[in-house]
Amino acid sequence: MTTSKFLNRPDVYCHAPWVGGSYMPDGKFTPCCHWRGEKFNSREEMTQKVGDIFLRGEIPDNCSFCVPGQPSWRDSYNVYPTDYKTYKLKFLDFRNSNLCNLSCRSCGPTYSTQWASELGWKHILFQYPVNLDYVDFSECERIYFAGGEPLLNPAHYEILDRLVERTDNGSSMQIMYSTNLTVLNYKDKHVKDYWPKFDQISIHGSIDAVGPYAGVVRSGSDWATVEKNLTWVRSQPNVLVRISTVISAINIWFLPSLFEYLDFAELYNTENGSGPVLFEPILAWGDNEFNLSSIPHRFRPDLIDMLSNNKFSSHPNIQHAIEILKDPAYNAQYWELFLKTQKELDQKRNENWFDLLPIKDQL
Repeated sequence: MTTSKFLNRPDVYCHAPWVGGSYMPDGKFTPCCHWRGEKFNSREEMTQKVGDIFLRGEIPDNCSFCVPGQPSWRDSYNVYPTDYKTYKLKFLDFRNSNLCNLSCRSCGPTYSTQWASELGWKHILFQYPVNLDYVDFSECERIYFAGGEPLLNPAHYEILDRLVERTDNGSSMQIMYSTNLTVLNYKDKHVKDYWPKFDQISIHGSIDAVGPYAGVVRSGSDWATVEKNLTWVRSQPNVLVRISTVISAINIWFLPSLFEYLDFAELYNTENGSGPVLFEPILAWGDNEFNLSSIPHRFRPDLIDMLSNNKFSSHPNIQHAIEILKDPAYNAQYWELFLKTQKELDQKRNENWFDLLPIKDQL
């Protein structure tokens, strides 16, 4: 099997099958969290099947998230060299459970036990304990914990224990989280006892709204608790905080208060041990009712004006949101489905998303 065609296609190749892997809620592996297709029983099986496709100079059909020739998730794996023959775990994306204390409106039962409970599903897709004996952490340099809510996952703390036991005490590891920041512990395990032992902790805070809007966008969250936990996290010298807001038809109406909160001078104060906060919004993706293209045109000029006139308007994803709202594309069925779903959730959960909506009287 020749690899010349593959090695000459930097816009195609991805090292994820050889240096990474995502441990999914059903206990199986995929090359990364954006893989859309067959899951594999082991990293070895994943490397063989997915790696062979790349070695033929082809892009797997299930890798549609990464666009050739553009910066993408692929870059997170390609920083690690590989000989395309052996698999040394360098970057583990660990999301083995859907255990979560929230039922965010943009989520669902696959990644939330609260959602699963509402729908009568089996609550946890992959039960603890997890057999980590066959996962080689000896050369792992980066771990990304997601979920569910990873800080409620007992396997997360077991992995941290294993990393601390490494010859370098795990200190050189880069540990990343996607967390809702509503909790910092699970039973008697607390991140305050672990994070100081590592050099680099990176937090992607899933905050889509602030104040009274937070609890209806991410159902079950308490803004006062989130803000308290955010304050502690920022006080840690080895922790970098990013606010990863998912901009969707659910929360775009409430973004002005979020922008105002992020723009508050004290939040960016680097004195007195409080680190700066980075704002890294992302857009709801996929062909569904949450996409900004589902919003009727009569509401879009005000939203475009709001997105265009704030401190963060130059961010590429804010600009992308503006482009979507300027696009003629519109799906009336999605808008009807979106409103119907939000009204049903209000009634089922005794929440007031509709009452807080600034365009309520125009619907």
